[in-house]
Amino acid sequence: MSKIAIIGAGFSGLSAAAYLCQAGHEVHVYEKNGSVGGRARQLYTDEGYMFDMGPSWYWMPGVFEKFFADFGHTVSDFYQLKLLDPSFDIIYGENDKMSIPENFSKLCTLFESIEKGSADKLKTFMEEAAYKYKTGIDKLVYKPGLSYREFLDMDLVKGVFKLQVFTSFSKHVRSFLSIPN
Repeated sequence: MSKIAIIGAGFSGLSAAAYLCQAGHEVHVYEKNGSVGGRARQLYTDEGYMFDMGPSWYWMPGVFEKFFADFGHTVSDFYQLKLLDPSFDIIYGENDKMSIPENFSKLCTLFESIEKGSADKLKTFMEEAAYKYKTGIDKLVYKPGLSYREFLDMDLVKGVFKLQVFTSFSKHVRSFLSIPN
């Protein structure tokens, strides 16, 4: 049994600690903040407000499901998710906001109301995003990151331009929609 120190009690540190403990190691986790969670922690003010310090979207649900399954649990053993509608509001000014619906069909209708033809462009954008997500999950997320050779996968090499790893997200979005700089 090894004694292992992990610095940081965010998702990565806590999950690494859990897997190492499961493998029989003695693990000590050190966190500079007063609470665990890293970017996912919450800040409470003296005035009674609560702020999420990081992620407000639930990305990669399969990663969370796999993690809990590795320990004999399900996500619902620990928390319940609630789909919000609207998903969020974009506030441009004091009396100027746009509510983003959770329903994709309604989102397409909203896009179309702003720019004719943009619903089809959004669908193409989402198809590309689905490819990138699947490739990321299947080829990148579970790699240990010990050597660059792990990423010398023919599918990745062939798809590096399709994945657009050298293009900024802003430039990529602008290739689909008329968005001012």
